Amino acid sequence: MSKTKVFYFNPTCELAVANGSFSYMPPLLLQEMERDLALLPFVFASENDFIISANPPSAEYIQQLKEWGFEVPGFCSLSELEAMPAGSYDVIFPWGWSPAAHFKLKNLKEKCSGEFKTNPVYNWHEGHQSLFERSTSLNFLTGILNNNPQTWLISKSMTGVKVTNLTEIESMLNKNPALVLKAPMSSSGRGIQIIRRKILNNSNKEWISGVLKQQNYLIAEPFLEKLADLSFQFQINDGSEIEYLGYSFFETNSNGQYKGSFIHAGLMDVFPGENADEIGNMIGTTAKVIGEALKISVYLRWHRGFLGVDAMFFRNEKQLMMQPCIEINCRMNMGILTLFLESKIQKEAKGKFELYYGAPGEFEIFAGKETLLNPPVIKDGKISSGFFPLVEPGHQKKFGAYFSIGGTR
Repeated sequence: MSKTKVFYFNPTCELAVANGSFSYMPPLLLQEMERDLALLPFVFASENDFIISANPPSAEYIQQLKEWGFEVPGFCSLSELEAMPAGSYDVIFPWGWSPAAHFKLKNLKEKCSGEFKTNPVYNWHEGHQSLFERSTSLNFLTGILNNNPQTWLISKSMTGVKVTNLTEIESMLNKNPALVLKAPMSSSGRGIQIIRRKILNNSNKEWISGVLKQQNYLIAEPFLEKLADLSFQFQINDGSEIEYLGYSFFETNSNGQYKGSFIHAGLMDVFPGENADEIGNMIGTTAKVIGEALKISVYLRWHRGFLGVDAMFFRNEKQLMMQPCIEINCRMNMGILTLFLESKIQKEAKGKFELYYGAPGEFEIFAGKETLLNPPVIKDGKISSGFFPLVEPGHQKKFGAYFSIGGTR
């Protein structure tokens, strides 16, 4: 019998970990995002699971999800789940664990299965914080490069270093045409500054000083000629076994912030004119290398659940190369969500998963227009084309999530 799971959408978990307080509250706009997108983990859920949501979807939207081929879990408030008897659910899957998530979910944890209570994520330990730090990802990358001779892997001289003051950053700028500065803990490309000039301006210095004051260090990396972003998805199960789930290509804006993920993207769609066999070999080898490295990593000790490793194809002096570990997302992420979506979509159908942000109520207008332009089509029990909102439009939402297959967009 499968375990009954409770899902909780808290994508600000890295901010909560950096803050360290059990009473942490994200900024108001991010609270709105978590509330507007609270339903999103239903993509991972089965019919006997639960999603924590203060505003459950309408019966009409639930019926739509069923028609699109999704299993529909129960949508409950936290207090409703707390009122259920012990044994009503077995395990909790927040988007990511943090001291604040443990505090918020403490009454649910007590009612979970005995097996879950022996899980390394059941209580917050000091070792968990390191899983969210970019310095840990950097150490993981160093281990990969020390143990793998592939010439197409990034060289150590092109990887990041830990810096603790402006002087170190200015010294690196003198040696590199551009730098990428990263806060130790942030999510979805937030906490990143790209320095494209040799001299730091006042805005750069203020941001650097703010991060150093809050988190003590930065990671500074040479700016690379990026060709494509991708993420490798894994799951660490209760038996400490590491399962490779697949990879997905995603898109960022000019500042490195996440925009969306491609659905069923072919290698020639992403790399027109390149050697597909060579690229496929690089991806397959990198997945194996990461999987082997995870077996001897701190992630295996402290983490259970989904884990995403962001990577990048780049060009260096005309050679196609791979940066196999830009950062490790020790939580659920949009890459694994995209892989789950792909299982509901016909293999030949291509599209994109995206997030939306606008004025209150704009997502409802946007979703209505897109549905008229690209209505849902289901063939042989799987999605063939169409526009599909993954949270119910309405309720004056500022944030939305959707995927579109085919159509004119």
